[in-house]
Amino acid sequence: MSRATALLGALALSVILSGCGGGKLEMPTPSGATDIGGPTMTSSPPTPPGWNPKDVVPQSQQQAQDTLLGYLRNTVKGLSPGITFDATRFGGVGSGNVGCDDNATAADASTRFNVAFDITVPPGTDNEALIQAVGDVWRSWGWYVYERDGFRKPNLFGFSPDGYVLRIVSAARAGFPPGLEGSTPCFPGNLARNDIAFPAVVTP
Repeated sequence: MSRATALLGALALSVILSGCGGGKLEMPTPSGATDIGGPTMTSSPPTPPGWNPKDVVPQSQQQAQDTLLGYLRNTVKGLSPGITFDATRFGGVGSGNVGCDDNATAADASTRFNVAFDITVPPGTDNEALIQAVGDVWRSWGWYVYERDGFRKPNLFGFSPDGYVLRIVSAARAGFPPGLEGSTPCFPGNLARNDIAFPAVVTP
C-alpha cells in the first residue's frame, strides 16, 4: 500500500468516526415551522403521514392575525364547554410583533405576530387531560404535535403545515390551568402594524 493510499484511508476513517461519536444527535425543528422561542428540542415523534410543511408568508398584518385567530377559535371549539383563552391579565401586552432575528438592525427586518393567553376552565378540570385534549385537536388537523424538553411538563407544541405554531405549557404553580401561546410565520417588517386589535378573550 502506498503512503498516499494509507493517508487517504486514515482521513476517511477520521471523518466517519467524527460523525458517529462525541455530540448528541438531535432532530431539527421541522422545516417550515416557526420557532417561537425556548430551548431547541431534543426529541420528537415521527411526522404525520404526508407531512410537507411550507410557510405561507402573510401578505399583511391583518391576514397574519386573522389566520392565527382562526386556529385559536377552532382549538377552543374542539374542547369541552366553558373553556376560553383569556389575555386580559396581560393588560394588552400579551400580543404584538416580535422580530424573527434578534440580531437584525434594519427597520424593515422580518417580524412575526405572537400572542399569549391564560386558559380559563370550569371547576374540577384535569389540567393534564386538558393539555392532551388540546394536542388531540391539533393532531386532528394533521399538525405535527409533540412535547419539547426544556419547558415545564406536560407541554405540547403544535406546528401547522403553513408555518403557524401553537403551544400549551403547564402553569408554574401546581393546580393552575396551563398557558397558551401562538405565533405566525415571519413576514416583511414593512407590513407590521400596531393598530389592529386582537381579541383579549377567545371563545368558540
